[in-house]
Formats: sequence, structure tokens, C-alpha cells
Amino acid sequence: MTVQLSPHKVSKILRGYFCGLPQTKIAKEAGVDQSSISHYANRFKKMTAKYGLLTTGKEYQVLNEVESLRSLSVELYKSKLTVEEARQGHSIIKAFLKLGIEPDQHIGLIEVCKKVDDPGFINAALKLNRIEAEGQMTYEEATYKFERITSELPPAENRLRGIQTKLKSLNNLIAQRNSELTNVEAHVVQLQKEAKAKEAKLEQEFGIKMKRLNVQYKEVEAVAKLKTELSKQGLDLPTLLKLATEFK
Repeated sequence: MTVQLSPHKVSKILRGYFCGLPQTKIAKEAGVDQSSISHYANRFKKMTAKYGLLTTGKEYQVLNEVESLRSLSVELYKSKLTVEEARQGHSIIKAFLKLGIEPDQHIGLIEVCKKVDDPGFINAALKLNRIEAEGQMTYEEATYKFERITSELPPAENRLRGIQTKLKSLNNLIAQRNSELTNVEAHVVQLQKEAKAKEAKLEQEFGIKMKRLNVQYKEVEAVAKLKTELSKQGLDLPTLLKLATEFK
């Protein structure tokens, strides 16, 4: 026969029960036999079925524990996890912690485990092992070098973007200068055409003037020859002009 317990002791039993403590430990701490634990747990379930969880929790003064369990159920529902899945996840986390793996490293370790089946992962592991065996570089050295290169990469990318910007500016300037040079060359060609036309015109005018000069030179030669003939005859131009006037 189950001994009737005080409400305080019943609440203590149920709080231990809801916390998941072993019945033997609850019984020892409450100072009752183990059958009392099962008895009051069953009474709580029956009353819950009849009056509801909140009412029963208030009755047995374990409302906080009930609310905590309900909140946990809500979180499991939102995360789409069953109680068994949550239990397994808790076991995995405990195993990680036992191995010295901090919580912020768990996701990374899981990703690594996913990649184990990838042939590339195996090849990378074999290559790293070969490097260590040959004494070229330890895992720590390779990791340090990778982290150093990774940290230097963003500044290098910024410098590269700056150089690309300058190169683009220079290319634009070169294109502008090439366009100006094309315009200058076209202007030079036009000036050359105009110079050739002027040269041809000057040559033509020079030819005409040379012809005129040649005629004048012949006239001068004729006068000179006439003066020579007159001198031979003892005459000069004024005398000849006088004779011609008188003859006319």
C-alpha cells in the first residue's frame, strides 16, 4: 500500500521525475520507496487527462516544470525534431565535448565528416600525409601557411582592383590620344593636299612669268643687236628715231 505523502514531498517527487532523474535517486532524495514514484507519476497522468496539463501542474505545484517541458516540446516541434533525434543529438554533442571539440567547431567537424566519402578528400589527405612523411611541411605548418596566405589575399585583391582601375584609366587615355592622333593625321593629309594644289598653282604662275621674261629678254637682245648694227653704220638710236620721224 502506497503511503500518503505531503503535497511538498509529492511536488519534489514530480519535479525530479520531470527532470528525468532515475526513480531510485528520486526515492532516495525524497525518503520514500520507488513504488511511490510510479504511483504519483501515474496519478499525475490521470489527472492531466481529466483536467488538463496546466490545471494539474498548478495542483501539484510543478507548473514551472510543466511550462519548461512544454517550451521544450515547442522548440522540438519548430526544429522538426523528435525526442529520439534530440536524444541522439545530445549524445553526439557530449561525445564531441569528451573529445575536446568545442561547440563552435561542431558544424565544421560535421562538414568534414560529410566530405570523407569524396575522393578528393581522400587524395588531399594522402597528399598531406606524403608531405609530412617527406619532411617538407607539417600539418601545422601547412595550416599556418594557408591561413597566412588567406589573410594576405584580401589586401592583394584590393591592390589588384586598384591596378585594374588605373589600367582602365590608362586605356581610356590611350584611346582618347589615338582618337586625337587620327584627327591630326586627317588634318595633315588635308594640309598636304592643299599644299600640293598651291604648289601646282605657283608652278603654273611661275611658268607664265618665265615666258614673259623670255619674251622681254628677246626684245632686249633685238634692241642690243640693233644698236650694234647702228654703231657699225655710225648711227645711234636717237639719230635713227630722228630720221624715222622725218621720213614719216
